[in-house]
Amino acid sequence: MKAQRVSAVARTGVLVVIVVGAGLLFAAPLWWTFVWSTWHTAEIFSFPPKLIPGPDFGDNYAALQGSVGISRAFLNSVLVTGATLTGALVFCTLAGYAFAKFDFAGRSLLFGLVMATMVVPGQITVVPLFVTMVKLGWIDSYQGLILPGLVPALGVFFMRMSAQQSIPSELLEAARIDGAGELRIFSSIVVPALRPSMAALSILLFAGTWGALFWPVVVLRSTEMFTIPVALASLFGTATQPYDQLMVGSLLSIIPPLAIFFLLQKYFVKSIMLTGFK
Repeated sequence: MKAQRVSAVARTGVLVVIVVGAGLLFAAPLWWTFVWSTWHTAEIFSFPPKLIPGPDFGDNYAALQGSVGISRAFLNSVLVTGATLTGALVFCTLAGYAFAKFDFAGRSLLFGLVMATMVVPGQITVVPLFVTMVKLGWIDSYQGLILPGLVPALGVFFMRMSAQQSIPSELLEAARIDGAGELRIFSSIVVPALRPSMAALSILLFAGTWGALFWPVVVLRSTEMFTIPVALASLFGTATQPYDQLMVGSLLSIIPPLAIFFLLQKYFVKSIMLTGFK
């Protein structure tokens, strides 16, 4: 009995060491980003390397603001990501629910076409999409950034799978028999049932939209419209790379995705459990 207790304690100790080690390993890049953002470039590459924060964060931020207007870029990223995420959640939830619970002509074919777009690289569709934006006059505009990401195929697939698992068809039929309209059913039954999945999808879409670089670089022209990834990318190519400014910008760009994840992580886990095991 004593030997078993010692063995259990040993296993627990090993697991704790592994978890703590993995946590430190994943946290190390974040710590280095924070530390480097508080030193000038010359100190960043000095030896021995800096291990604790320095006094230059304010100077680095002021320099970054003067170089690319990082505060405006941050607000642009918040606006574009917020609008894209809101629209995507609405449209993906509606489409996923319709594909999961409505039987209409061509449903399988239409869903197959939606899924087929997932295997098409974005570089292939960028030319026709860019031509469309030019004809609409949406180059260097918020519309040009937001509208192409409003109905991601991954979101439709994810919400369809969640609706199939989380919403019993008998419950919907009972609501219709009681006289509830489709809008009432969607708002009172579908949305509450899919809330964990919507939170999980929010994490996935937020990370992708917030860090998007390829399409914003194509469609944007003026520095006033730059998002954070584009603003930081514009710092490259100079004679001397301002790594201190890059670290400040990287640190600012990390904060919102981390905040969203920590706020919604319990819903993310719940959604995975519902769709994976139910």
